Amino acid sequence: VMARVLAAMHGAMHDAVNSIDLRYEHYRFPVPAPAGASKDAAAAAAAHAVLVGLVPAQKAAFDAALAASLAKIPDGRPKPDGIAVGKAVAEKMLAWRAVDGFNAKASDNPGTAPGVWQRTSPAMAPGVLPQLGAVTPFILKSADQFPAKGRPALTSAEFARDFNEVKSLGARNSTTRTADQTAVAIFWSGNEVPMLNAAARATAQARNLSVNDHARLFALLHMAGADATITAFKIKYTNNDWRPVTAIRNAASAGNSAVTADPGWEPLLITPPHPEYPSGHAIVTGAAAQVLREFFGSDQVKFDYVYPPELGMMRSYTSFSQIEKEMEDARVWAGIHFRSTDEDSTQLGRKIGAHAVANYLRPR
Repeated sequence: VMARVLAAMHGAMHDAVNSIDLRYEHYRFPVPAPAGASKDAAAAAAAHAVLVGLVPAQKAAFDAALAASLAKIPDGRPKPDGIAVGKAVAEKMLAWRAVDGFNAKASDNPGTAPGVWQRTSPAMAPGVLPQLGAVTPFILKSADQFPAKGRPALTSAEFARDFNEVKSLGARNSTTRTADQTAVAIFWSGNEVPMLNAAARATAQARNLSVNDHARLFALLHMAGADATITAFKIKYTNNDWRPVTAIRNAASAGNSAVTADPGWEPLLITPPHPEYPSGHAIVTGAAAQVLREFFGSDQVKFDYVYPPELGMMRSYTSFSQIEKEMEDARVWAGIHFRSTDEDSTQLGRKIGAHAVANYLRPR
């Protein structure tokens, strides 16, 4: 849900800023802009209007944020002119996303055959967002533009390798997972988008980017991230692959002599309620990392992040590749994904990120 909202918001912010100071290709919605209109006011107004339109329950918080942003901009004609530009772009973005299929009805399709996704304990909840894979993408022609490799055959050595690794390292009571591996799994257990945003901000601020370049960077970042999420859910509910907890408890049905069942096995973290392949966290991280690498022409980043706030756990990074690899590890060590799924997902995300930078918001 956050991915779609932020992509719409940042896409509108870019077109609002770019309508005033034309440096890059428009995304979709250029509007007439008075000479001298404030780009900061336009960006703030566009963000506010999109957020209120898509998340109306938080309007009071958004109103306060808008007021704080506008208070930093000197009074005078450029300010209301910029606000008008931002609102005009936001209206067009909201009209487009109102018919993008996000509110369509769909249902999950759990099964009982070997390899097929089943609802997982403890909640045994229906699969979330089964309609998301049919939502109109932001920068892709379709959610299946880049084909996925798919899970290895249940009888393969690769499946056995994946199975035995997550069974050992991802178990709640694992005796092989180290304390640092447990910390990494917990660190990446939340929504990955705020952390990826922080990495982007750290790099952008180190380069002292202009308003136009900031708007372009975050639009590319979030539109690629949204389409990576849409792609992931399209594949998830098409392939309908089982999670490690189901595979490990029902290993006898796989027909693979290299794996053995553990009917009482539990993952370190609660399994998310949707099919296993691909990994949403890994595909979004791959897309974001590729956008950042191509935008800045470097894989290097100096970045620290603390999560969860109440534990004060800080991790430090020196490259976007390091973030990708740690995300892949984290999902295995959490007991909720297979290794090959995470690796495939990162590569698929990279393709989406590269496509975004190569085809959208290019310098004029």
